[in-house]
Amino acid sequence: MKVFILTLQFLTRIPLNFQMDIDEDDFAKGVVYFPIAGLIIGAFNLLIYYLSGFILDGIFPAVCYVLANVVITGALHLDGIADTCDGIFSSRTRERMLEIMKDSRIGTNGTIAVLLDVLLRAAVLFGAPKGAAYVAILAAPVISRTMLIVIMQVSRYARENGMGGLFLGKQAPVRTLIGFVIGLGLTFAIGGYLCLTVFFAALAAAFLFRWYIYGKLGGMTGDTVGATNEVVEIVALILIITAWRYGVLC
Repeated sequence: MKVFILTLQFLTRIPLNFQMDIDEDDFAKGVVYFPIAGLIIGAFNLLIYYLSGFILDGIFPAVCYVLANVVITGALHLDGIADTCDGIFSSRTRERMLEIMKDSRIGTNGTIAVLLDVLLRAAVLFGAPKGAAYVAILAAPVISRTMLIVIMQVSRYARENGMGGLFLGKQAPVRTLIGFVIGLGLTFAIGGYLCLTVFFAALAAAFLFRWYIYGKLGGMTGDTVGATNEVVEIVALILIITAWRYGVLC
């Protein structure tokens, strides 16, 4: 239970004010709960999206979904994609890219990345069939957090120290496998074969993004892991809603 609460405290902004004795290894142990945290995030986002539809229609529910996601995650992964884009699109050396990513200030590339992130999320949901939107909102965070487990297991840390070092290179393979199976099961329970197909497509997208980051940095950081979540979650949203709209596996 301690590790589960720690994982929720790390991945969400749910007010869980528990005093616990923890050590660094507890963070890596918590990867088995990543998909469950994704489900909680998705359920909150879906609730806000659903309720906001009773207030106004059109794009309003989609924007409320984006706001809900920022609130419950504390923009944790949005910060990651902003820092990542500021670094890798700076056209500097690897060492300088890593320095830029540590800078707390956001640059032009990071600002554009955040804007595209939230705009894509809202645009995908705007006008989407209700059933597709419900499934996508609930399943996408589960899929993306499951992919983080896999990517962190197979990646090396590009820095000497930092938040990413709590997970990268620290996961026990059996915990990665358990987390992956939980994520796979939850995804299938939410959306059947449609979401299961998207699950493996998202896995391919995660590895493609990892390949791109490795080409720039030679490894992963906490920021690039956060960026992976955003990329994979948006890909999952697009694929689920597109497949639903055209009747693929539905």
